[in-house]
Amino acid sequence: MAKVVVLSNRTTLSVTATLLPTAQLPENITLAPGEAKPFFFDTSLRVRYRESRVQREFDLQDSNAYFFTYGTQVGAIRLEEIGLGNNQAQLETNTKKPTQPVAEIPTIRVKLLVDDDEPAHQHIWEERLRDRFSSAAAVIRQHSGVQMVVDSVSTWDSQDNVNDFNRSLLEFEQEVSPSPAQLAIGFSSQYQITRGRVHLGGTRGALHPYILMKERSPQLRETERVELLVHELGHFLGAAHSPENYSVMRPLMVGGQQRAAGSRIRFDPVNTLLVAMVGDDIRSHGLSNLAAFSPAKKKRMSDIYGVLAIALPKDPAAATYQRIIGQIKKSSPLVEDTRQILNHLTTAARLQQQGSLKLKTKSNAKSNLPSAYKNNDKTTNSHVRQAAFAALRLDSDNANRAFLLALGIFMDESATLRTFPPSSSFVRQVESDAQRVAHLQVLGAPTMRNRRDLVKHFFISAFTVVPIGGEAARKLGLAKELADAKQGTGFSFADMAANRAGIIFAEKLLDGSLTLKEVSQRFTCKTFLPPIDDLPENLNTDQLQTQFDGATGKALTTELKRIETLILELPAYQ
Repeated sequence: MAKVVVLSNRTTLSVTATLLPTAQLPENITLAPGEAKPFFFDTSLRVRYRESRVQREFDLQDSNAYFFTYGTQVGAIRLEEIGLGNNQAQLETNTKKPTQPVAEIPTIRVKLLVDDDEPAHQHIWEERLRDRFSSAAAVIRQHSGVQMVVDSVSTWDSQDNVNDFNRSLLEFEQEVSPSPAQLAIGFSSQYQITRGRVHLGGTRGALHPYILMKERSPQLRETERVELLVHELGHFLGAAHSPENYSVMRPLMVGGQQRAAGSRIRFDPVNTLLVAMVGDDIRSHGLSNLAAFSPAKKKRMSDIYGVLAIALPKDPAAATYQRIIGQIKKSSPLVEDTRQILNHLTTAARLQQQGSLKLKTKSNAKSNLPSAYKNNDKTTNSHVRQAAFAALRLDSDNANRAFLLALGIFMDESATLRTFPPSSSFVRQVESDAQRVAHLQVLGAPTMRNRRDLVKHFFISAFTVVPIGGEAARKLGLAKELADAKQGTGFSFADMAANRAGIIFAEKLLDGSLTLKEVSQRFTCKTFLPPIDDLPENLNTDQLQTQFDGATGKALTTELKRIETLILELPAYQ
């Protein structure tokens, strides 16, 4: 991993200087007025410049930003450090053995997509978007050291009745896979861009593999669209909003700056430092997530976000980024164990698709799984046994809990756990957005009793037992079905059976009545979920009142107890 500093020029004239890296040849540089540029180095770096008639040398510290400004004498310049908090990153890197220079430029492959409301023919919109992306990528490379290239172009079908940007972004995420690229950028012509503070584009945070842009507006010039795209790509690489009104990361992308003759898209020095730090980590470790960053780098980025949050107290961007990176500052053992099982599940599922997986249990018994990756109960059986195999290899008291949590995350196609406040923070610590995309690509179509929906009910309920307990999980599942009775798909006793079966499955594992070894050897959907064919479904509130005395009726309670009795009488629990 290299070190990085940013030099910028806050004078009205070009500034020349000489960089003096340890054990390397000096490098002459020139900074245009307003320019901010990152410089990567290995061990230590000094800069030499002239202040009036005096030659100065200045030690540059890793993960810091500096600017040239005018000195006290006419025509003289001086170099100053931008105050970004107490930098501890240098203390850690100085104790490590110097690494060899890394010359490779990290590359991120990008898929460009338009929705079905795009009015132009493909050869027209594709040329337009490729040119725009090329211009934006050049700016990103200059400031971050990261190269972005177009991998492919495609389309998606957006829902015309959705007029909320956040819902549109969620729809885009659900319908589109970035693969084989690493980032998907959608351009939606569904929205007419209006005046005022509105979403012109958006993503969910650093290294999130989706960006959505509004495309439909005759008032925007192409140069302004390029700037908007650079703004969102900046967010993708960790940039927050800046108080500098010339910066591409200013909160409001207005002012007609890209309409002036000779205008250039520029990052401010602080955000240049942020995107360069992320770019350096991509160079060293590949496109990963913030959890993979070193503790020193996460601490430094958090401090920088804190400074930006103070500079823009009414803007939430920097504070949000600081909160996200603070939540992943240190993973708990349970997070690490859950992540290990989840990673194993993803790898195993990929091999199953290829028909090449041979497993070994802890007792070294070999098990050849089906060569065909079938979309049925057998897929579910295989996923559960795989998770149990992985959990058995953990030398941890968390094995049973991590097993339940990892399976819940893996089986949750709808991102319920990822967006539900009590579980959201934990789930996002375990799995990044990019990793979620990868695991969903190999999940297949698991079922229980040949129904996809019962998988979600069973494994999300089992997950929920770990943080809130069985009784609270029962109340939560019942409340959800009662809400469905009022509006939605209706009350389903089949769903309730899957909920209660998942809860009992979790309870038995956690109290030791059921072991991971037993699960790894004999889990099948039929042995842990009773038949549901005769259970009433699709009941609205009136029907539930008539047939089961309503939400608090004795008949409803009796039926739920009967279902639990059926579950407990299954051979798996005898």
